Amino acid sequence: MNIVYEILKESWTIYLDVSVYMLFGFLIAGILYVFFKADKIKRYLGTGRIKPVFLAALFGIPIPLCSCGVVPVAIGLKKQGANDGAALAFMIATPESGVDSIAVSYAMLDPVLTIIRPVAGFFTAVCTGIAQNFWGKATPAPSIKETGG
Repeated sequence: MNIVYEILKESWTIYLDVSVYMLFGFLIAGILYVFFKADKIKRYLGTGRIKPVFLAALFGIPIPLCSCGVVPVAIGLKKQGANDGAALAFMIATPESGVDSIAVSYAMLDPVLTIIRPVAGFFTAVCTGIAQNFWGKATPAPSIKETGG
């Protein structure tokens, strides 16, 4: 019985650690929803197969979100009309190459790897987004009823 208690206690600790980043992700998603209108997002990230992916990956590079905080932002982009590849590219590029992780890379690695890491993250995000747009199955954006909002 003690091991179950320890598992629950550690799970709660992890939840508390992640919750701050999730709240930050919801804040960024709300800011994007307020300041970036759906028609602009549809125009830049919704039509086409390659250009929206590049723009989403480029837009995601400097945003300091972790892998758990980027999920609500990507869902918000998808709801506002971004295509699947653009949302996926944003989800990959953002946690891989945020400004904060670039600073940590510079502190822990050499300058060459500090430059290679965001470039590799951008390249990976673009390749994945383009592959999704060409070969993936398109999914509709979740409605408000489906997400509980």
